[in-house]
Amino acid sequence: MGGRRIVLVRHGQTDFNVERRFQGRADQPLNERGMAQARAAAGVLATRLSGPGEQVGVNADSGARTGGGARLICSPLLRARMTARILADVFEAVGRPMRPMDGPFVDERLTERDFGRMEGHTFAELVELYPAQVAQWRACGECPEAGVEPSGAVGRRMRDAVLEAEGQCRDGQTLLVVSHGSAIARGITSLLGLDPDAFDGLRGVDNCHWSELVPIAHAKRRGTVSLGWRLAAHNVGVREDVLGA
Repeated sequence: MGGRRIVLVRHGQTDFNVERRFQGRADQPLNERGMAQARAAAGVLATRLSGPGEQVGVNADSGARTGGGARLICSPLLRARMTARILADVFEAVGRPMRPMDGPFVDERLTERDFGRMEGHTFAELVELYPAQVAQWRACGECPEAGVEPSGAVGRRMRDAVLEAEGQCRDGQTLLVVSHGSAIARGITSLLGLDPDAFDGLRGVDNCHWSELVPIAHAKRRGTVSLGWRLAAHNVGVREDVLGA
């Protein structure tokens, strides 16, 4: 048992995204553009996950056409659940329905990073309200004084939720994870065996963009082998001209 691929998808656009407000646990819905983004991304993903595509060469995904289908899990926040529902509907419309047991289902551990007192504010507002905390945030990306959830805690809960769901996948199935920009970046870092508290080398994921992980075997001493994950693609989307986390 186990998935052949993990695809982590960020939700579509919200009004808070447009206004450049820290969103965190604030439960904002998708706006009209966000729903259109989700439909467009779903169409690409349904095609992408049905076969190996046009890539050739040593690193090509020659085993992609397994017929394993997809399983869908998502964050409990409304913007993620709306995105997940659109993905499921589009997959069904193009003839690749997910079985009822395959979701979507909600896992609290996939929720966005808690940004504490920063939530709902723009940077300009925060500079006026909490100048010392903003300085701390800009210096290291952490701010316990403002109640911001530590990067390591975010990465660990994301990793645990994803690996638990991946372990329940049928052989060859793809796991689709709908979550949030900050949570996805830190979850990937943890899935790669790195510490999000020390490594900040992955940029955030844009709205309705996604990152893909594929399994890799690591040989250990005495002939034992452990399964790990390799980042095959990061921040891929329908609109490649989109720039900025």
